[in-house]
Amino acid sequence: MLVVRGRVFYGGRIEPLSLGIDEGRVVAVKKVLRGDDQVDYGDALVLPGGIDLHVHLREPGDEDAEDFANGTRSAALGGVTTVLDMPNNAPPVTTRAALEEKIARARGRAHVDYGLYAAPRSGGGASRLSGAAAFKLYMAETTGGLAIDDDGVAEVLEAAGPMGKLVSVHAEDPREFGKRPATTLEDHHQARPKGAEVSALKRLAGLRGDGPLHIAHVTSTEALDAVPRGATTEATPHHLLLDLTTTRGAFGKVNPPLRPHEDREALWRAFADGRIDVVASDHAPHLREAKEGPFAEAPAGVPGVGTMLPILLRIVKGGDLTLERFVAASASKPASILGLDKGVLAVGRDADLLVVDPRRAERVSAKRVRSKCGWTPFEGFEGCFPRAVYVRGEAVVEDGEPCAEGTGRMITTPKR
Repeated sequence: MLVVRGRVFYGGRIEPLSLGIDEGRVVAVKKVLRGDDQVDYGDALVLPGGIDLHVHLREPGDEDAEDFANGTRSAALGGVTTVLDMPNNAPPVTTRAALEEKIARARGRAHVDYGLYAAPRSGGGASRLSGAAAFKLYMAETTGGLAIDDDGVAEVLEAAGPMGKLVSVHAEDPREFGKRPATTLEDHHQARPKGAEVSALKRLAGLRGDGPLHIAHVTSTEALDAVPRGATTEATPHHLLLDLTTTRGAFGKVNPPLRPHEDREALWRAFADGRIDVVASDHAPHLREAKEGPFAEAPAGVPGVGTMLPILLRIVKGGDLTLERFVAASASKPASILGLDKGVLAVGRDADLLVVDPRRAERVSAKRVRSKCGWTPFEGFEGCFPRAVYVRGEAVVEDGEPCAEGTGRMITTPKR
């Protein structure tokens, strides 16, 4: 039995405790434990590993910008121990063959546990893609060409309900989009306005079935107020921490867009108060040269899986976010949404954990998180990076550096 000691987040509070870990799970939580292998982290915090419900690892199709190995290494360095990879690849995961190819590509190469989304185009397609961890629907065009109409949305939602599959929705109404090409972040915000999110969410409320429904990257409190009853929500670090006052140009171009400062502040308050269920990175890397071209031609998306938790942990240390809220949004609630035995340090749960000293902050950089795309929109922010990270009881980061490869396993979600 491995014994990990530290200031453990257990039962909603921090206590000096020992975690007993055997066969990948927590088997004991006590003040004192003895085991064959013992690691004492002193005053460092021992927290549940993060679960990121929204990443784009870009494989297959754009491996120069990202791939399974590099993206999951970045996740581990940032304290994320499970990722859910989106289906808008080239080719997109719309068929069983595409899903099986992606499963084969990821096998044995991931540093953390992972699940794969599929993008069914019909009810029958949903049935054929039952091997995916969850489904993703795009109500508007973005990277990947997977926009689907209301009839298709309704079909997939109806089929997914009996399967118990989570359906995550990119909710924007293209009928509300502007017609002129955007050349600045302000233009992009105007071209894909908050009203497009609100309109899509109102449409979605009339289409949803009985299954679990999740709304990706909410950007405003107006959109939050329009979320269908019973659906869960996420906010991204870039929508919580960046806005139209940024000088990043196309390096801040995302779908849905960054919003004005007052909208970002209102979104942060809603997140800090618990009105938004989870934080998810929407990690969507592109090469620097792709972002350096004309704004209208630059692809939408920013990297973030390796920086999300360190930056938020620094904010916790500064007092603007509680540790309880951080753990709920980054670990326990995502695990609950997916029905996973993760996200909580308790007997019977997977021993996924991160060890961090919140008194030690450092500057965020692409180099720090081994970002293959070579940049981050959070360059210069402060973050508290993990000292150690464990996936099912196996160390994948030690002394802030990767120490194991191929540890990650593919997860499947239980039938609800």
